[in-house]
Amino acid sequence: MDLEFLKQQKVLYVEDDEAIMQTFSKILKKVFKEVVTANDGKEGVEAFKQHRDINYIISDIKMPNMDGLEMISEIKKIDNKVPCILTTAHGEYDYFVRADEVGVYRYIQKPININELFEAIDDYRKGKKVERVF
Repeated sequence: MDLEFLKQQKVLYVEDDEAIMQTFSKILKKVFKEVVTANDGKEGVEAFKQHRDINYIISDIKMPNMDGLEMISEIKKIDNKVPCILTTAHGEYDYFVRADEVGVYRYIQKPININELFEAIDDYRKGKKVERVF
């Protein structure tokens, strides 16, 4: 993983669990140039509209107000090229199918393995196509 590359990237991190948000955003802030956070999908869409220079989106799926898949669908209407990585503790097949339909790049199970996240970003940067997000 190219840490210099990561230090130039701006990330939107969306998570409704406050403890996970606090812990993981601290880790992300040590690696990325900037980390914008939101507590649900609705806030995530608004944050993306305010910060159009976001390079990557990392989001939970199950959230109040607007879930991660709905949020990504709305964001893709604004910028269909921004890569989205979903995180979840759930392994339900319906989510996988919907994630693929809305253009999610990768799907990572919780607890998040930071190396797996960096690998997903590195794969995207290198143009590696994934056949399935899960």
